[in-house]
Amino acid sequence: MTGPQQATGQAPGQTAPAENVPPIKRAQDLFNAGRVSECYAIIKPMIDTPPADARDRSNIAYLQLGCALYKTGDMEAARKLNAALSTAHWRPMRYRLSLRLGDMTTAKRIRTAPDVTDRERDDFRTTAGLHLIWAKKYRLGFPLYACRHNAILFPKTVPNRCRHVPLPDDPAQDETTIVLEQGLGDVLFHLAHIRAEGQHETSRFIGLRKYGPLIRRYFPRATYLAHEDMTDAHGTPRIHLAADFVGRGFRRNWHLAPGITFDTPIRHAGEPPVWGICWRGGSGQNRREERHIPLQIFLDLLPRDARFLALQFDLTKEERTILLADGRCMIPLSDITQNPVHTIDMIRPLAGVISVDSANWHMAGLSDVPIFAIMNRTAHWFWGKESRAETAFPCATTVRKEDVGPARVGEWVRDTRKAWREREAQGHPKPAKLSRTEPRDRPVLIVGLPRSATSMTTRVLHSQGLWLGETVPGNRENPQGYFESRMIRDQLIKPTLSALGADPLGVRRLPAWDVLPPFPALRDTLFAMLRREGYDGRQPWGFKDPKLTLLWPLFARAFPQAHWVIVTRDRDKVLDSLCRTSFMARHSTSPEFWLPFCSAYDHRLNLLRASGAQVHEVDSDALSGGSLSQIKGVIRAAGLGFNARDARAALVRDGG
Repeated sequence: MTGPQQATGQAPGQTAPAENVPPIKRAQDLFNAGRVSECYAIIKPMIDTPPADARDRSNIAYLQLGCALYKTGDMEAARKLNAALSTAHWRPMRYRLSLRLGDMTTAKRIRTAPDVTDRERDDFRTTAGLHLIWAKKYRLGFPLYACRHNAILFPKTVPNRCRHVPLPDDPAQDETTIVLEQGLGDVLFHLAHIRAEGQHETSRFIGLRKYGPLIRRYFPRATYLAHEDMTDAHGTPRIHLAADFVGRGFRRNWHLAPGITFDTPIRHAGEPPVWGICWRGGSGQNRREERHIPLQIFLDLLPRDARFLALQFDLTKEERTILLADGRCMIPLSDITQNPVHTIDMIRPLAGVISVDSANWHMAGLSDVPIFAIMNRTAHWFWGKESRAETAFPCATTVRKEDVGPARVGEWVRDTRKAWREREAQGHPKPAKLSRTEPRDRPVLIVGLPRSATSMTTRVLHSQGLWLGETVPGNRENPQGYFESRMIRDQLIKPTLSALGADPLGVRRLPAWDVLPPFPALRDTLFAMLRREGYDGRQPWGFKDPKLTLLWPLFARAFPQAHWVIVTRDRDKVLDSLCRTSFMARHSTSPEFWLPFCSAYDHRLNLLRASGAQVHEVDSDALSGGSLSQIKGVIRAAGLGFNARDARAALVRDGG
């Protein structure tokens, strides 16, 4: 007998198309994706009427036992099947199932089989340890749980180059290398316990590359080594496993809570309160259905007068469409699975997080951000004997999944809105002196209404040494060129507007003006584009696009020392140009269409003026008439050398 093949190449929570896929393969894919009840619905008829093929019968038996492991299906039938099978088959999984079913006779028969390997024996110990921990018998469970370094049914936690050393009771005898294990929530929980001890501020941590930013943020004196970067030069380090610090903390303090936080909540001035939401927790086969509320039902629980940021790491295409159609909801503009520190920085300004059990609880809790913790029936052992998130994070409010309703959520939102308003607001950072910042950190960003002569203004700045990269060439309507980076416009600005559900041309549908979703990767993304175009960082760079007016809060967050140039022009001239310039006139040739459009852009420009950012005004009518006073101030503030002759030469050419 063999177990089913693991599904590959599928996004979390998704399976291959059902067309032409054999039922057993479809059931395997569903099981691997954590959709256990759907898997059981497919195999149930085949359990009742077994197929003739022996391999098919084997796979069905495996899936039947696997579903039972997640309390799905006929438990008594699974118990009988488990007890009847030879001990030669699937021992680690069946031992775990035996404990969950309370069948200690079968568990003992599997555990004492004569051909059990050392790895299987450690797997049995680890399973027994977890069984005891989940039963709140922590003193007995944690020592057995420490055997997982050699277990089978657990993620491989110890790199081949490392030598595992059990964690001693005395911290003074600890090794100086620690391996981070399991998922993000677990890693954060473990790190909190390690930091609470205060013994490993200068140690070395080893783990997945994506956890490196956590160490650099919260253990700044420590070093970090990604698994895949280990070489012979690193020798054979003696290591501890991070989760074992939870057990040692319990032996010392008699509770599971780390008792510390990593960060503090913040509030950005000028923005409304926003709450994070997450409706599906757990990885594949990790009780996904138990920790899942269908998105449409979840949204129905939320107040109509609040704004929400989706913190779901594995959004489906359908869910993204639903969220973009709901005016209350926003989707982060960066992949939140790449850098957990970025995600934590998304959470810290939130008024709270409404979530099923997921890593969001840990990121919010360790930042002291309020949590509306929707607790599933099989509560994780992290949450203590009473199955409450408050056990670990006092900022949490635990509500059982079956008790969640709009009234309960609404009351909590009202309370957390009040608490959010009491936080001290953070305004725009004060401008730094030029000598204290690199040129790349203080770009010149040119905004304004379309057809307000932003191209002409940028052309003058370019004549004074402002680096622009490859820009859009001229045409009949703007012979001298648009001085607008094609790469940034087409690969960053337009896709960002589209991701917000707005018109990528910045006309028909505009993004919200009061708050935009976070985009923590914006800075790195933009610098990567500049490098591809040859920017070396030795001179100030600039970017001009009227559509940047719609996204200025994102760029102001990424570049707090930026110089913003707002280009203004007589409104009648703007309206006339909008109505007769082909790429704008295709929307409308009526000034009446463009009047509210101009007001919408003006409103955003006024918010930029009031934000505290470094804002410079340039009247393009005065500039085209030969007045260099305003542009001269921008040039000198940006650290460029002013040359009046070059500036006037740039003005001689007729711009747009």
